[in-house]
Amino acid sequence: MTRSGIARLVVVAIAGLVVALSLATVRSTGALWSDRANAASATATTGTLTLVAGSGSGSSYQFPALNGSNILTGDQTQAPLVISNGGSTPLRYRLTTAGPVLTSGPAATVALSGAVGGSCGAGALTGATAFTPVTTSTPVATTSSWRSLARGASETWCVRSVLQSVAAGTGSSTYTIAFTFGTEQTRP
Repeated sequence: MTRSGIARLVVVAIAGLVVALSLATVRSTGALWSDRANAASATATTGTLTLVAGSGSGSSYQFPALNGSNILTGDQTQAPLVISNGGSTPLRYRLTTAGPVLTSGPAATVALSGAVGGSCGAGALTGATAFTPVTTSTPVATTSSWRSLARGASETWCVRSVLQSVAAGTGSSTYTIAFTFGTEQTRP
């Protein structure tokens, strides 16, 4: 091998070594530090996050008072839904999905609406809007503002279901109304 070939080989080897060391340094610098501190005393408090909708618990609820069976198109059903904070910490919640779940018969399209507080009698819903009304034949995503509940607090929604239509076919439809809620902990 000639002198210029050896020099070229040394330059390439040095360049390769510099590149390899640079990559190794970049890849390892993020994990080479840590920090630690001691405290004289500390208290860590945990809690439970529990939303109770009606007689259920958890994030999903089948609303038995709004079940559809042997009703006619245009018939409406409305009922109060008590939503409570059954946990040990304040929370906020919102309705994330709502709609009918068919149990038998042809598909049914239902219009759902709701109000917070107010009365739950016949006629127009009173109180603040609980969620954006939806018309659907299956549970769908809904738009709802976050609502806060202190520990042990509750509020009542008046929820209305109106049968809009039943798909062509023989027989009647039977369905339940399903709600799914999202919850988050809030600071006390």
